[in-house]
Amino acid sequence: MKRKLGRRGDEIVEAAIVLPVMILTILSLILLTIYFFARLQTQCDVQRELIEEAMGAEDAGLYETYSLSKKTSSDMGGITRIFLTSEYEEMILSVDEAEMIRLGELIEG
Repeated sequence: MKRKLGRRGDEIVEAAIVLPVMILTILSLILLTIYFFARLQTQCDVQRELIEEAMGAEDAGLYETYSLSKKTSSDMGGITRIFLTSEYEEMILSVDEAEMIRLGELIEG
């Protein structure tokens, strides 16, 4: 009878130690996933803004370069307790095809 009670107590103590660590680890992984989703969303926003800016420019010459950068940061809780931050910088080149054709005709002729 004593052996059964002692073993059950060992299992309860082990569960009391392991269970909170596992819960914090799972929550940290969820928060990390949310951070990476926010980072991906920032990248998509930067690219979309650059494309809209390049398409809206009417007074561009033969080619025009546009660049934009944004930061993503998240205060991670849980077992990690670190501050994650990343900066995303993108550059896009807008080329006027009509001007390129005219330039090609001038060079050939």
